[in-house]
Amino acid sequence: MKKSKPVAGVTPKAVTVASATTLSDDQMQALAQSFHDIAVEIGQVRLNAISAGSKLTDSAIVQLQGYVYSLMTTAGNFALQAANLTLANADQAVSEISLATQAADKALDKLQDIDKAVKIASSVIVLAMAISTKDMGQIAAAAKSVVTAAGVSV
Repeated sequence: MKKSKPVAGVTPKAVTVASATTLSDDQMQALAQSFHDIAVEIGQVRLNAISAGSKLTDSAIVQLQGYVYSLMTTAGNFALQAANLTLANADQAVSEISLATQAADKALDKLQDIDKAVKIASSVIVLAMAISTKDMGQIAAAAKSVVTAAGVSV
């Protein structure tokens, strides 16, 4: 392999490369637990709505059940992927994901509004998909959308 020669009068620019870090087993288990807890909360909102008179065939009730299933599957996948997910800026990603899932969990606690539950659940599903892309920009945007949908501060 031939080395390139420096060009007179041109100073090479420094290149900053974000280091990629593999999430620890504990971090992956925490993600799995967060997504599981949100699925349980969404399931409870759905059951509360049914108890209050909503029909099982109502589109929002059906949609929430699908979201519960998807989030439980995501939680299981995160638990199985322990130490196999590598992200650039992993600490920042985990921090943003944690804030988002805390906001969603807090908003879903005792929530009675089915439409808001659907918005929160769909934003959490998008966050789960963003995590799988390993793209910090997508993760950050999706985490922000969860906090916005939840409408609470953590």
